[in-house]
Amino acid sequence: MSSIRSLAPRRLVAALLPALAAPVLLAAQASTAGNVADSPAYATSAPARDALARRIDAVLSRPSISRVTWGIEVRDAATGTVVYARNAARPMVPASNLKLVVTATAAHHLDPDYRFRTSVYATGPVVDGVLQGDLVLYGRGDPMISGRYFGDRTAVLDSMADSLAARGIRRVTGGVIADESWWDREYVRPDWDPADRLWWYAAPVSALLFNDNSIDVTLRPGASAGTPARVTAEPSSGAYRLRNEARTVASGGSRTIDLQRGTAPGEVRAVGQVPVDAGADEEHFAVDDAARWTGTVFRETLERRGIDVARDEIRIVSDPSASVSGGSAAVFDWRSPPLPQAIGPVLLNSQNLFAEVLVKTLGREVRGQGSWDAGLALERAFLTGVVGVDSADFVLRDGSGLSDGNRVTPRALARLLDYVRRTPRLAVVRQKLPVSAAREGSLRSRFQDLPGRVAAKTGYIGGVNSLSGYLTMRDGRELIFVIIGNGEAAQADRIRAIDDVVRAIAAEDGR
Repeated sequence: MSSIRSLAPRRLVAALLPALAAPVLLAAQASTAGNVADSPAYATSAPARDALARRIDAVLSRPSISRVTWGIEVRDAATGTVVYARNAARPMVPASNLKLVVTATAAHHLDPDYRFRTSVYATGPVVDGVLQGDLVLYGRGDPMISGRYFGDRTAVLDSMADSLAARGIRRVTGGVIADESWWDREYVRPDWDPADRLWWYAAPVSALLFNDNSIDVTLRPGASAGTPARVTAEPSSGAYRLRNEARTVASGGSRTIDLQRGTAPGEVRAVGQVPVDAGADEEHFAVDDAARWTGTVFRETLERRGIDVARDEIRIVSDPSASVSGGSAAVFDWRSPPLPQAIGPVLLNSQNLFAEVLVKTLGREVRGQGSWDAGLALERAFLTGVVGVDSADFVLRDGSGLSDGNRVTPRALARLLDYVRRTPRLAVVRQKLPVSAAREGSLRSRFQDLPGRVAAKTGYIGGVNSLSGYLTMRDGRELIFVIIGNGEAAQADRIRAIDDVVRAIAAEDGR
C-alpha cells in the first residue's frame, strides 16, 4: 500500500501573517442557535492557575517567537472549567486545525456506513460483445480511487474494467465520457495561492478523482554531470506529457530542480538542476483537469484489460442537464470503503483533498448542491446550531485550512472538541486523531516523552502553526487544549513552543 502523504506542504505559503484584527463576518454566518449542546461549567473565561500560567508564559516569552500572536485555551474535560486562556476569544488563522470542523460536521450528518459511489453507464446496447455507444464514468466524489487502500493505483479502475469484460463487453464503438456533474465547477478556492495549486495539497476538487488528482513524479540525477536529470512519473498515462529540461551538475552544486506547468494542457515541465550525487526526490504534481485525468486513465485501463475503445478523446460532462446518468441503469457500480476511511487521512495526515471532498459531499447530500457554498453553510449551521459556537467566532473559507482567510477562536475549537468528546456519533473524530509517538500520523515523531498521551490535530501554513486536541494527565484526567500561533518566526521555533506549552500543561504540578 502506498504511504499516506506527509503533513507539511512541499511549498510554503509565502506570506507570513501579521498580528490579526477581528475579521469582517460573512453575512451567511448569521444564525440563531438551536439544539445547542449542553456542557457542564462551560465558562468563556476563568482565572489561570498560577503555576500553570507561569510555565506557559515562560515558554511564550522566548525572543525567537516575539512576533507571534498566540491564542490558547485549556479546559478540564470533565468539568469544562477553563484552566488557562490567552487570546481565547480572538479570531486566529487555524491552518489544518480547521479540519476538526469538517470531520465533525461530516460525522454528524452522514451515516457511519456512508460510501461514495462511482457508476459506469452505457449509452447504447451491447450486441455480440460490442457496446454500440459510449461508456460514461459518473463520479460522486470518491477520493479513495487510488493505491491508498487497495495496494495499486488503478486497482479500482481494474475492477470496473474486469466487471465490464465479465458482462461480455469486448469493444466500445464510441469512447469514454467523464461525467463530473454531481458537483459544481469550482475546483479550487479563489484565495488559495496559485503556487500551491501545482501540488497535491491544493489539487482540483472534482466529482471525479483518481490518485489524489496528482501525478507521482520521481526526480533523480543523471549518470554524470552534464546529462539530463532522470524524470519518471506514475501512473503512466497519455493524460499528461513530461518535458524534461532539468540537468545534472557536479557534486556540490545547488539543487534547484522543480516542476512547472507547461503551456499545453497536461504538460509538466521539469526544470533546474540536480547534483550528480543527490538522492531521489518524489513529488506529487496536481493535474490541471481532474475529469479528463480520471477518464483518460479509465480508458487506458479498459484497453489494458482487453476492451477496445474506438475514440481516444475523453468527453467531459460538467452540466447536470447534459448528464445521461439518470436515464439508464448502471452497468457497474463501485462503492468505496465507509466514511471513517475517508475521515482518517483528513485527521491523521492532514490530507487537504479529502477535507474538501467532505465539504462538497455534505453540500450535495444534505442540501442538494455539491459546492463549497452549500457545504460551508452546513458547517456554520452545525457550529452555531448544534455545538453552540457564537457565529462571531469563526469565518470559513474552505474545509482544509489551506486558505489564510479562515478564522476561528481558540474557545470555539475547544467547545467543538468538548462536543466531540461527549457525543458518541462523533467518536470517529477522536479515534482518527494523530497520537503522540504512534507508528503513523503527524504526531509520530513528536512528544516522545508523552507517548500515547497527546491526541491532537496538527496544523501548518506559512506563518501559522497550531495543535488542538486532548491531553491525558498522569492521574488519568483529561484536558482539552487549543494552541494557535500566528506570526513571523521560524516554523521550528513555533512548533517547539507549541510542544513545550503542551509539556507545561502536562507537568504534574500543573493541577
